[in-house]
Amino acid sequence: MAPGATPDAAIEQRITALLARMTLDEKIGQMSQSTSMATLTDSIKDEIRRGRWGSFLNAGSPADRVEAQRIARHETRLGIPLLFGRDVIHGYRTIFPIPTGQAASWDPALIEQAARIAATEATTEGIRWTFAPMVDIARDPRWGRIAESPGEDPWVAETVGAAMVRGFQGASLSDPASLASCVKHFAGYGAAEAGRDYNSAWIPEVLLRDVYLPPFRAALNAGAPTIMTAFEALNGVPASGNPFLLHHMLREEWKSDAMVVSDYNAVTEMIPHGYVANASDAARAAVNAGVDMEMVSTSYYDHLKSLVANREVPLKRVDDVNGNILRLKFRLGLFDDMPI
Repeated sequence: MAPGATPDAAIEQRITALLARMTLDEKIGQMSQSTSMATLTDSIKDEIRRGRWGSFLNAGSPADRVEAQRIARHETRLGIPLLFGRDVIHGYRTIFPIPTGQAASWDPALIEQAARIAATEATTEGIRWTFAPMVDIARDPRWGRIAESPGEDPWVAETVGAAMVRGFQGASLSDPASLASCVKHFAGYGAAEAGRDYNSAWIPEVLLRDVYLPPFRAALNAGAPTIMTAFEALNGVPASGNPFLLHHMLREEWKSDAMVVSDYNAVTEMIPHGYVANASDAARAAVNAGVDMEMVSTSYYDHLKSLVANREVPLKRVDDVNGNILRLKFRLGLFDDMPI
């Protein structure tokens, strides 16, 4: 449980009661995140009223977000709030050095302070979720995303990542100025072959556990309530369909209830990896492996209902996924002015 969050027992009771009232369509909607709200059009308003989306990425203006949230809370059947996310990586209005530069400061307190300023600015405009910190260990300078990494040392990545989580979230997730962090990319993304983004990574388990995984656990221990899957295939299995990472490590070994979100289109990008044949297979593999929310691609919305009907995805799995999503929304206090 994140520091300062509502006691789990009370939240779990509210989740159970809400799940009992939700239709399968509403549950699948909660599992879907969109980038379609550049502006709040009438068609998007209708989609929100129907429960089509649980979250928006880079959504509109602050006024658009206020109106979209009002519709979700007061014009939908169950009043489930939306979650607005954005890449607040090294500042929002006030811009700080890139994460590699921040890591080079060797000053965790200063890094935490910068994240707190970014959180205060972002949450003022209705953004309550950031896709940071990135704690990928990066040792190949050819890799194009190295600037977002704290570097090549696991201890530094642990320290920087935990400082950012504390800064983004403050004392309590339910504080309106708390910005929920999302530690990424789980896992091994920085070890892509030849430094080619999205490429496969081949990491022996002992190296994975000693070097690449500790920064993720440190961020979760610092209170990060969400985690993002990586684009690459890890030892032949794409991270967004990888039960070893998402079930064995995250749930069984680490006992984490962090909500898992895919990276941008990462679910359907399992197709070009050659791991699945089509979008339906991708949805099945991702949800059964442990991806709770699909970012941008729509394989869950397009195929999950039939996958449940065909018993390829258990309904209990859908309920567990929605529990993880709703738990985050409750911990953020997004329901607090609701009668649910």
